[in-house]
Amino acid sequence: MEKLMEYVEDENIDIIYEAFSPAVKEETDDLYEKIREFMRFYENTVTSWEYTSGSQPGKRINGVVLVTQTIFNDFFADNGTYRCDFSDVTRSTEQPETVGISSIMLYPEELSPEYAPKKPSGIYIVYRVEDIPEDISIGLSSLETLMELSQAENTDGIYEMFSLTANRNAKGLQEKTSELLSFLFERVTAWEPYTWTRNVEKFDEDSATTQEMFFYLHTDDGLYRCDIREVLESTNQEDVGFSSISIFPALYPGEKPAYEDDVYKGYCTWGRENMGISIVYQQED
Repeated sequence: MEKLMEYVEDENIDIIYEAFSPAVKEETDDLYEKIREFMRFYENTVTSWEYTSGSQPGKRINGVVLVTQTIFNDFFADNGTYRCDFSDVTRSTEQPETVGISSIMLYPEELSPEYAPKKPSGIYIVYRVEDIPEDISIGLSSLETLMELSQAENTDGIYEMFSLTANRNAKGLQEKTSELLSFLFERVTAWEPYTWTRNVEKFDEDSATTQEMFFYLHTDDGLYRCDIREVLESTNQEDVGFSSISIFPALYPGEKPAYEDDVYKGYCTWGRENMGISIVYQQED
C-alpha cells in the first residue's frame, strides 16, 4: 500500500495500471480514467492516511494454490474519514490471469455495511457530495425529479421512471409507488444529498453505467435516509431506469452503525439486493 501511494503521489498512472491483473484490465473499459479519478481524489481530498488491518489467506487444494490479500486503510479528509479497501491476488496456479490488483474500494467509513461486502473489478469511489470534483456534473438529482413529481401528485410519472426489469421483478410496484408519493408529499419538509457514485459495471453479458445517490430526508418524525439506485445506460435497454428506492430511519451524518446491528444493515443493503420500493417508518409511526 505504501508503494501504491508513492506512485499516486508521483502521478505514475502507467505503473499503477500495469499492477492490475490482466483479467481486470480486460473486464474494465474505464480503468485508466478510474485511476486518474483515484489520484485526483487523493490529491484534492485526502489530508493523510493510515493502515488499519489486513489479511492474506492462502489455500492449497489438490496442488492448486490461491493466495489473496486484502488491506484496509483509513483516508482522512476535511469532511470525514473514508475507508480504502485494497484487494489483490498474489498467486494463483489455476488462474494466472487474476494475479495482480483486483479492486480498490473507497467510501465514507460509516457506509461499511453496504459497501464493504462489494467486490468490484477495478476502482470504485463513493463520494460525499462535498467532495465531488467540480468538473463532474451529476445533473438534476433523482430525488429532485421525484419531489417535483410528488408535488404534482404524478404517480404514473414516478412509476415510469423505473426500468422494465424492475417492473417485471419488483412485487407490488404500483402500490408502493403510491405509498412513496404520499411519503414524499406529506412527510418530507426538507432534503439534502449525502453521497454519489457512478460506475461502469457488468451484469452477465451486459455492460451498464450505474448511479447510486443517497439523501437525507427531514421530517417532523425525524431523519430518514433515501437510497436511489439506477441504471443510466446499458447494452440491455430494459435495465435503464430506477432499480430501487429505499427509505429508512437514518443515523445522523458521520455516525457509524453498531457492528452487530443486522437490522439496520438490512435496511442499508435492501436496495442493493432487491428491486422496487421499500419504506421503513420511524418506530412511533
